[in-house]
Amino acid sequence: MNCDEIVFRKISDLTLLENNPRKISKKDLDRLVDSIRLNGFWLHRPLPLSDRTGKLVVLGGHQRIKAAKKLKLTEVPTILYHDLTEEQEADIVLRDNINNGEWDPVLLNEDWKDKVDFSFIGLAIPDFGEDDGKSKKKAKAEDPEEDDTAGEDDEDPVEDKEDFYRSMLTDCLYESNNEFDIPNLLLDKQAGKLQLPFAPWGADSRLRKDVATYHFYVDDYRFEAIFKDPIKVLTSGVKALVEPNLSVYDTTPIAYGLQQIYKKRWISRYFQECGILVYVDLNVSVKFKEYNKMGIPKGYNAFFTRGYADRVEYLKIELEVAREISGLQTPNLLVYGGGDEIRKFCTENSLVYIEQFINDKKGKNGKNKRKQ
Repeated sequence: MNCDEIVFRKISDLTLLENNPRKISKKDLDRLVDSIRLNGFWLHRPLPLSDRTGKLVVLGGHQRIKAAKKLKLTEVPTILYHDLTEEQEADIVLRDNINNGEWDPVLLNEDWKDKVDFSFIGLAIPDFGEDDGKSKKKAKAEDPEEDDTAGEDDEDPVEDKEDFYRSMLTDCLYESNNEFDIPNLLLDKQAGKLQLPFAPWGADSRLRKDVATYHFYVDDYRFEAIFKDPIKVLTSGVKALVEPNLSVYDTTPIAYGLQQIYKKRWISRYFQECGILVYVDLNVSVKFKEYNKMGIPKGYNAFFTRGYADRVEYLKIELEVAREISGLQTPNLLVYGGGDEIRKFCTENSLVYIEQFINDKKGKNGKNKRKQ
């Protein structure tokens, strides 16, 4: 056999292999999508193609093509093999991604076992004798080659923890210090000094296991999903987090703003119940300053906010809120971004300043639109 150089080809020009013996779970496909979104395609593992039948038939990488389509990609790296026999094609198909997804034992039995020696390529499959033809056991590779999600950290066993987290995730009313039933946070689960690494919750968060503190000073769409399934945050290995910074502006109706404050305080209390330490988010418009105090018990001393260049007056208001609630002249208030003027204010008031290391689309150093 011989092959060409690696070429990016349009997915629409490729023909998927019929009776592909590989399948993949939704969870594994999501992980693969995230991996490609973060790292792109590895050029050392292009999709092998055959032109034996006159078409560009994909012999390996079907799951990568599924992931590429989800990401709206139109081209993938490929390598075209010429002069392959049917047996050589079968050998490539079964060697490629030998440990990604799950084998379909029925298709392996019906379409593949006569084309290649499974044991020769290191593939262990169930006995396909007549007596156990109904076997549904998953085939496993004895010596698996690198798979599509190679490079990702293996997940720690978290089944017991997940069961606990889900048992806590019920419709319930937490105790409240206000007429709107906005839940109270727990004093013994307030965050302290900033634990590093400190990072935004976003597209790559499911893949990372090293972040100690997450913040949500990102576009709302990046974290809205946590209200439907917060388990991903809990199993990420995070130790502390800043309350989700749901957008409320001076033009936001009070009824809707209260709902947003209720949501972030409820999910924060839930995280505390599951052992995560929480910083109160003070970054709301002045219109909602008093409402945002609801559910924060007296003596609470863990606060976070965004800094904004040339708008020190907002930070002054938030510092007074933190002082009022904590009862301290120098509260544990951390400020994310804002530039030199904000940094200077933090230094003068013994506050922790964290450089904003991800610039938004509007500009740098906190020169973005304030929630006002």
